[in-house]
Amino acid sequence: MLHNKASDFISRRKFCKSLMVAGVGLCVMPVLTGCMTLKDKRFASAFSDNQGQHFVAWFDASGNILGQVRIADRAHDLCHIAQSNTLLAFSRRPGRAMYVIDMQSNKILSKVESANNQHFFGHGALSNDGQWLYTTENYFDESYKAYEGLIVVRNTHNFAVESQFPSGGIGPHQLAALAHEDTLVVANGGIHTHPASPRTKLNLDSMQPNLSYIDIASGKVVEQVQPADHLLSTRHLCLASDDSVYVGCQYQGAKHLVQPLIFAHQRGGQLNALSANDSQWMALKQYTASLAINEAQTTLAVTSPRGGVISYWHLKSGKLDKLETQSDCAGIAPLGDEFVASTGRGELVSYKSHTEYLLHWDNHMIKL
Repeated sequence: MLHNKASDFISRRKFCKSLMVAGVGLCVMPVLTGCMTLKDKRFASAFSDNQGQHFVAWFDASGNILGQVRIADRAHDLCHIAQSNTLLAFSRRPGRAMYVIDMQSNKILSKVESANNQHFFGHGALSNDGQWLYTTENYFDESYKAYEGLIVVRNTHNFAVESQFPSGGIGPHQLAALAHEDTLVVANGGIHTHPASPRTKLNLDSMQPNLSYIDIASGKVVEQVQPADHLLSTRHLCLASDDSVYVGCQYQGAKHLVQPLIFAHQRGGQLNALSANDSQWMALKQYTASLAINEAQTTLAVTSPRGGVISYWHLKSGKLDKLETQSDCAGIAPLGDEFVASTGRGELVSYKSHTEYLLHWDNHMIKL
C-alpha cells in the first residue's frame, strides 16, 4: 500500500530555505528529526542544472550547501576519504573521468582518466584503511566483441593504477569492501554495452548477472551467487555492520512480469528475496537505484526513481515496512535512525512537499 500523507512519513517537521546553487535559487527541504543534533551531519552528491552543467556539492542536514565544484562530466556516485577533505567523483557509464575534489578549497585537485579502451561504471570503494581505491570498469574493443568487467586498484596518494583483475562478470556496477575480511563484493549487472552506443543492451538473451566476492590479495573470485532469473540485473548494493549484503536489481524482462528486486546475502548462503506482495513489487516498476541502512541497523531504504517510491524494509525480518511516494527519488543516505533522500527535481526530503525544480540530483548520495 502506498503512503502519501505527510503524517505517514518518518520526519514530520519541515521548512523550506532559499539558497543559491550554481547561480540559481534552490528551495531545499531539510530533515528535522526531533532532538537529533544535525549540525555535524554532512552529505554529498552529484547534480546537474537545467543548463546541462554538472556539479558535485556537499551540504548539511539542514539543506545548507557548504561547497560545490563544477565538473565536465556527469558523475554518478562518490567516495569520501575518511579524516580528510577529499571527495572522489566517478563518471557515469561510459565516462572515463574520475575527479579528486578538495572540499576545503572548493577545487578539483586532479582529473584521473581510465586506461585506453576502458571506462568507469560510476562507482568506487575504499579499502578499510583508506590507502586503496577500487573502481568497477569495463574493457572494450572497437569490434564490440571483446569486453571484460574489471576491478582497478589505485593508491590514494596519487591515484596511480597498481593492479587490476576480473570482476567476476560483465557490467560490474557497485562494489564495497567487507569490514571483517579482505574481500570485495561486487554486483555484476550482466549487461554488455559499448561506448559507441552506450544505452544499447547487446546481450539480454545471454546475460548472467551475479554477486561476486573477490579476495583482494589474489584478485580471485572466492564466491559467486546468481539470481534465479537471468534477467535480474544486479546493480546496487550496501553492507550491514555484520557484512550482510543487500543488493538491488533492475529487471530486463517484459513490463507486466512481477519479480522481487531486492535481495539479502551472507557468505556461504543463497540470495534471499526480501518479502513483499506482487502489487508492492510492481510499484517499483522493475527498477531500484540507491540503497542505504540506517545507523541503528534496523531499516533498509531503497529508492526507485522509475516507480517514484522509496521502500523501507525491516532488516531483522526482511519484510517490507512501507512504501512512500516520492516522485523521481534518487540518492538516499542514513540520518541517525532515519534517512535523507534526494530527487532528480532538486529536493532533499524525507516527507512529501513542494519545491522549485531548478537542478537534478544524481542517483546516489553519501554521508560524510
